[in-house]
Order: sequence, then C-alpha cells, then structure tokens
Amino acid sequence: MSSPALFQFPPELKDSFTKTDGLRLSDGTNVGSSDIWNFMTEEGVRRFPRSYQLGVQFQGQISQDAEFFSGVKYKYLYLTVRDRIEKARKNDIPTVLVQGGQSYEPYYAAGTIPLRPGFIINWAKDKEEGLDVRGADWRGNSIMEKGRRDVGIEVCNQITAHAAVQEGEVDVDLIAPYLNLRCSDMAYLVEAHRHGKKQIPLQVVDYPIDNPRNTPRAVNLLSQELRKLVSNISQITGRPVPDDDLRKKIHDFNKVRGLAREFEAIWQSADIPPTNSTDLRNLSYSANEPMADVTATLSLLEQAVAEVRDRVERGVRGHGLVEDPVRVFVCGSCVTANPVFVDAVGGVIVGHDDQWSEVLTDVAEEGDPYVNLAKGILSQPYELPTIERAKWTAAEVKRTRADGLMFIYNWGCQFQSTVARMVADIVKKETGVPTLVMSVGELSKTETTEQSQNRIESFIELLRYSR
Repeated sequence: MSSPALFQFPPELKDSFTKTDGLRLSDGTNVGSSDIWNFMTEEGVRRFPRSYQLGVQFQGQISQDAEFFSGVKYKYLYLTVRDRIEKARKNDIPTVLVQGGQSYEPYYAAGTIPLRPGFIINWAKDKEEGLDVRGADWRGNSIMEKGRRDVGIEVCNQITAHAAVQEGEVDVDLIAPYLNLRCSDMAYLVEAHRHGKKQIPLQVVDYPIDNPRNTPRAVNLLSQELRKLVSNISQITGRPVPDDDLRKKIHDFNKVRGLAREFEAIWQSADIPPTNSTDLRNLSYSANEPMADVTATLSLLEQAVAEVRDRVERGVRGHGLVEDPVRVFVCGSCVTANPVFVDAVGGVIVGHDDQWSEVLTDVAEEGDPYVNLAKGILSQPYELPTIERAKWTAAEVKRTRADGLMFIYNWGCQFQSTVARMVADIVKKETGVPTLVMSVGELSKTETTEQSQNRIESFIELLRYSR
C-alpha cells in the first residue's frame, strides 16, 4: 500500500521565515525561528506524519497556509507540547487533568501544568510516533474502548483521556477539574478513578449552579473551592502559593486574552477573510489553550496580531478559501465542524461559542485574587443558563456576520444534546439565520465521517443559496 500524501513546506519560504522572531518560553529560553523551521520541515514530519497528512476529511492537520508564519509557529508549539511536559516532569513540575472550559490561572500559579482531555488524548496517541491518521486513530480507539469497558458504553469519547491515565499511557499527578461545567460526564469519569487500577489524587472544584450565577453565595463558595484547590496542590509541590503569584498569573492571562481578542477583531474587520478556518481557530483560542506555556503563547500572539493586521491591509485571502465564502458559526463543547472540509466546500468558520467565552472574560487584578477569579468564572457567557447563553450566542452570530449556525454535540454528551435545539431555536429567532443541529462521534478522532461531511456540505450549500 502506498504511503499517504504529506504536506510539505515550500523551501523558498525558509529565508523569509527564519528572519522572523522566535518564541520566548516560560523557562527563560528562546527557540529561534531557524529551529522552528527545521523541526516543522524535518523532525515533525518524521514523528507526527498524521498532522501533515493531506485530505479534506482529516481535521487537526497543519494549515496549508505556509505563508502565515504565526500559524506555523502555533503548530510547532502544539506538536512539541509532549516534549515540554516530559521535560517539566523531570524537573518535578506536576501535571493535572482538568476540564474543558475552565480557567487555568490557579494551576499555573501553583506550579503545575493543567491539561484538558484533548491534550491528554493526543499525548497518548503520539507516544507511538510515526503513525498516520488511521494508525493514530486506531491507537486512540483501543484506549477509548478499554475505558468504556471499565466505565460504561454511553460515556462520551473523552473517556479516552481518563483511560489513558488509568492504563499508564500518560502520567498525571492530580485529577482536579471543575464540576458542573457544560459536561455531564466529567463527574462520573472522575469518580471512576476511585476504583481504577491506579490510585491518583482527586480534587474537584464545585462550580455552584445559582441563578443568577454571580450571587454572593456562589462567589464565596467558588472562591473557597479555588483556595482549597491551590492549597492541596501546594501539598503535592511542597511550595506555598502567595496571593501575589496568583495575581501575576491573572495578569499574564489577561494579557494573552487581550491579544487573542485583538487578533480576532482584526480578522472580523476584514472584507476578505485573512486566514483560513484552521488558523483563525488556532490563534484566537490559544489564549484559552496555551499549550503548556503561557509565555510562549504570549510571544506567539504578539506576532500574530501584527501579521494578521498586515494581511488585512494587503487584502490577502486565507489559503484554501473561495471568494466570498459562506460564514458559519459553530456551537458545542469539545467539537467543531472539520475546518479543512468547511473551507473546501466553500465555507469559512467565523466563530465558536466554546473557548471564545473564556477568551472574552478577563479577571480583575486588584483585590482578593480568589474572589476575582470566582466572579470571572461565574460570568463566562457559555456557562450561563441556557436562555442567556443563547442570547449571547445570537449576539456573536450577528457580530461575526455569520450566514448560519451549526450546533454540534458529541455522542454521549447528555448536557449539550439537551440544550442544542433550544439554543439553535433562540438564535434563529433572534437573528433569522438558518441553523443545523447534529450529533457526531468524532471527539478524540482525526478523521471525520462521511455522514457528518455530507450534512455540513448540504448546509453550506443551503446557506449559499439563501443569502
């Protein structure tokens, strides 16, 4: 059988790329642009061929916009996450399995590296290097099915992350997510570790479900939960965490979030989309997924803002986009429409509700940092009661000039499947745009199914003719 076709960076771009700035890392070192280029054109291809594999059905692949250098540097940080984590663990920096959608500041302030299920899954899949898409997905599926045998067949695909921990595929020092956020599965997945093969410390943060969210009782409860979290992490690291350390991380994340919002605002201001869907998502939401290094993400976004501004001024169209593409907004946790496929069939993804909600929410830097964090977390639009969440989503649909909305939820996700139709109906009433609600089973997988591709393509065609 022939080898799959892989993306190759044009050699003629090397000189231009290596003249750009490198990336500052949190350990005080700097990775030069020449080192990044060499990794992305040589080592990365050898170790992670699935990320270079060409095909519109493969999500997660490298953006083929090789001239958008910030996108290349993003992928470098993404592909080297495992290397940095393993280096950090050798230096006694613990790793923590957390939840999607939650704030990272307390974990970094306490001297740990927090990782959401998606990163744990990719860490496990990439431990066997040199795999193509099918090989990596096969490896991920085998881990997932072990988890389903232990916990239950109805659980969503994020069981892969928890099974990877229990099967010894990856090592974490603590399991400490927020509970009651956007996900019905996380609670019993955490509980399942109590009778797992490996006994790993558990520390959950109870997110209060008050209505309205920001009641004094809720703020007080959540701030106490965050203090308890940091205190318990301190017992693992043996290092106290002064309040000023947490304030410093809040400041760092506010700065990163501000740059991500600036990048996205410049992108949205353009008549011609300046990047493809993949690069917009990667750069905009890197403030919420800093790839185990907040300093490096800050360095990346500083460059991305300047680069996207230049593209808008020059009228550059993102690679792979058709002229005047259909603009699509995507809703749902831990999921997106395959951006490569959306671009290929004449669309462009202009926004998501998940993750963007966190990027929009800064935290006050003066006063009690735990109270400030609690207030920020409780005000994130995605976590509000469903009607309020839907009205915020409708406002985002208008702001991004979307032609339509897709609400996609993963098989097994009881929470998002319950609210999907209600959110979509409110958005349609508020904005008048067509909506699509669909279920997929693609969390933890690189290859999207033909069934989901057909529905997405049909929806984009409908939008094109209804504009």
